[in-house]
Amino acid sequence: MNTIAVILAGGASTRMGVDKALLKIQNQTMIDRALQLLEQTSVSQVVISRNDSSSGYIPDLIPHKGPLSGIHSAAMRFPNDNLLIIPVDLPLLNYSTIQTLIDQGNSSDNNVRYGKHNLPLFLHNSPLLRLKLDYTLRFTNCFSVNRLCSHFPLTEIKAKRQSSLFNANSPDEWRFAMQHFQPIDSPIFNEDSHESFKQKV
Repeated sequence: MNTIAVILAGGASTRMGVDKALLKIQNQTMIDRALQLLEQTSVSQVVISRNDSSSGYIPDLIPHKGPLSGIHSAAMRFPNDNLLIIPVDLPLLNYSTIQTLIDQGNSSDNNVRYGKHNLPLFLHNSPLLRLKLDYTLRFTNCFSVNRLCSHFPLTEIKAKRQSSLFNANSPDEWRFAMQHFQPIDSPIFNEDSHESFKQKV
């Protein structure tokens, strides 16, 4: 089976105060940055899970259920492909971390993730996985990616650079991540960032 990369970029970003997918690192949005990284890997295709009226995105079939909604929609749309799930809010993610996950997933029958990090995640897109996803979203109130993983064989591997898995969900976490790209006394946010985001920091 081929592997399709799915960028999860449809979150509400309530803690950040602005759409995380459109935040910029060195004049490149987080979506574009993720696309550029993934295009260097061995995935056969890259798609974006996002509830947006713009064309080219995969909307949630069952909305408002968090990351599981995006995973479900991608699994249903590409039943013959395995899935590499990448959240858009990992500003320090690098090629090596992604490709290692792909290689481990392709060489194993198990789903694969880094330690206890729910995402990024390599999923073997089996009929049972799709059934479990659909049932969970339609008939339960638990939309946890970790809970989904617990129902299938899972391999946990160790990242060479733990910082590559740093998740930026708040202004303080974003500020910390940006120190890796520019001097600490430089302006952290782009001038076109959302005004409400500036007020929060």
